[in-house]
Amino acid sequence: MAKERQSLRAKHAQKRAQDKARRRQNYFLITIGAVAAVSLLVWMNRLVIEYPDPEDVPATADGLAWGSPDAPILIEEFSDFQ
Repeated sequence: MAKERQSLRAKHAQKRAQDKARRRQNYFLITIGAVAAVSLLVWMNRLVIEYPDPEDVPATADGLAWGSPDAPILIEEFSDFQ
């Protein structure tokens, strides 16, 4: 009977140790994920998106298009030949 108790105690101690190691691993992974998420957010906030200033509209713009009316254009047609 004494051996069984000691055996059960040893099993419980081993299980507690495994659970503690698993919890430590989970905390580590959660911490790494949180640091990665915060780093991504900080990096994304550093990106500067430059939108054209509406006050910099060329004087010749009629509201429909910007740029020279003589600018070269390229027309590409995509079609399905089936």
